[in-house]
Amino acid sequence: MSTPTRRQLRFASLDEVMPEVERLLAGHATVGAWSLGQILDHLAFALDRVARGPAASEPPTAEQQEVHRRFFAGDRFPDGIELPSAFSPPPNDDPGAAAEALRAAIAAFAARTAPFPAHPRLGPLTGEEWVKLHRMHCAHHLGFVVPTGASS
Repeated sequence: MSTPTRRQLRFASLDEVMPEVERLLAGHATVGAWSLGQILDHLAFALDRVARGPAASEPPTAEQQEVHRRFFAGDRFPDGIELPSAFSPPPNDDPGAAAEALRAAIAAFAARTAPFPAHPRLGPLTGEEWVKLHRMHCAHHLGFVVPTGASS
């Protein structure tokens, strides 16, 4: 039996994320350092911060504008981004509970009507840019989870 390798996922919308999560909950192997529960917890935390965060109030800096331009030039979340410690998921997370937290965070994000918060590295983002970022972010992390058995 071969060792699973990381998948290259793409989500056209955030509506595609939870069906993929349900498929992975039915059976999976991870190919990175985090468990499926930790990945889902991390994604839920990131979405929830945007859904509930304060609106951006400062214009972007020149550095943020450059990082923004490079980030959104592609359609994949870049590898190797340093993770702030606040975004590190707790160990031994329950994937079922984390999946429900992710479902709730996606719903809260989709329901946001106020202006969006700024991203710490990218500066102020539009709602469409936040959607693209989260589509890419979810695809990046869920690519480290490979369906097995009947779910593949």
